[in-house]
Amino acid sequence: MKTRFSQGKARFLEAVESDLPSRSPSQRSRVSRSSLMALGHELSQAPDANRILAELSLSALTNNYRSIAEQVKGLAILPMVKANAYGHDLSWVCETLSNESNLYGFGVATLEEGERVRRTLGPRKHKLPIIVFSGATPWSIEAEDFCASYGLTPVIGSYESWNEFVKLKSSKRLGYEIKFNTGMNRLGIPFELATQVLSQIQKLEMPAPHGVLSHLACAEEPDHSVSHQQLKRFRVLRREVLSRFSQSFLHLGNSAAIWKAKQWELTELTDVVRPGLALYGIVPFAGAPRRGLEPVLRLKARVLTVGKLKAGESIGYGAQFKHSSGATAPLPYAIIGAGYADGVLRSLSSVGQVRVVSERAGGKKLGQTTEFNGRILGRVSMDMIAVECSKTTQPGDWAELIGPELDLWAQAALAGTIPYELLTSLSIRVPRNYVASF
Repeated sequence: MKTRFSQGKARFLEAVESDLPSRSPSQRSRVSRSSLMALGHELSQAPDANRILAELSLSALTNNYRSIAEQVKGLAILPMVKANAYGHDLSWVCETLSNESNLYGFGVATLEEGERVRRTLGPRKHKLPIIVFSGATPWSIEAEDFCASYGLTPVIGSYESWNEFVKLKSSKRLGYEIKFNTGMNRLGIPFELATQVLSQIQKLEMPAPHGVLSHLACAEEPDHSVSHQQLKRFRVLRREVLSRFSQSFLHLGNSAAIWKAKQWELTELTDVVRPGLALYGIVPFAGAPRRGLEPVLRLKARVLTVGKLKAGESIGYGAQFKHSSGATAPLPYAIIGAGYADGVLRSLSSVGQVRVVSERAGGKKLGQTTEFNGRILGRVSMDMIAVECSKTTQPGDWAELIGPELDLWAQAALAGTIPYELLTSLSIRVPRNYVASF
């Protein structure tokens, strides 16, 4: 069955500006999927990989993309790769997904992220849209020049930016999308001005917007009063857009909305969805069904040394954790090579959960291991963390902080935050290792 997206895709791609800077291929920071996988292999041999490592599963990423597409059949997919693809490596994610079916493009927050995506994809994918969200506001001639240089599609996200966009006649050089505020009250041209803005496009004979969008405040709660208001307004907005511009694509749904697609009427009202967290294998809200999602990232740190706390002894800065003075047995602990400089939040001190894998227990190798689920003991410091472990844990074993066996929503709750922060906090000093699967 042909959809509005499949019918209009060719026209849409042809309209996207795709001029790349006149640099030689050697000057472009383009990385192929094969070289990324090779780089991952090299990283796994580097000395730093003996301390901490983030493993990324290619099969999990592609599986998640296809599982999401299956939930919203007929709609195009706009993977959100902002914040270094939620800590997963923007270049690797874009390269991995660039040939998937029903791909609308890639969504980023900043102009710099858009440049990085374009450099990653290179001339081979020069027509694939890269949609810049908040980073295109406020609009300026400098932003126009940058978008034109790298073939980026800006989202015009305020009335002031819209007026500047019109004044500069930017639509003569660029494809563009427009965001309307239906109730989130962050960015977006006020909903009340939608008719005026859309009529202005017609009056000035500007090219139609490639996309028109809004953003949901309570996507996981479609019965919320704000959600009712937003859905009602989006229905009106859709009618206003399609009565004038039949080729413009509409989008509204993020990961949480995809999980509530029926309530949000996504297949009836929109052409595109914007998965973020779910793309990386994390359910979009606590308690949500997995629906085939597989975590893409495993963060693990090496056990540097092990010890035992006697009754009444403490460990770490501030002596925050103290083994009970009435304890009848010593408490085994391990010092692992991870800390807040790697992106492990300090708020996980004394509460965070770890999974310690004893690879050498009984002389056995990985795959025939013992596992121990423990907690962080005391404060997370810059480069090291003390964790509870088993009697068999040895230096060289791994302690997992993020991964398929750990509930990231539960871990985030212990830290008083959400999975988004745990993932996007991963620092540049954490080596990434690209694997086919876990």
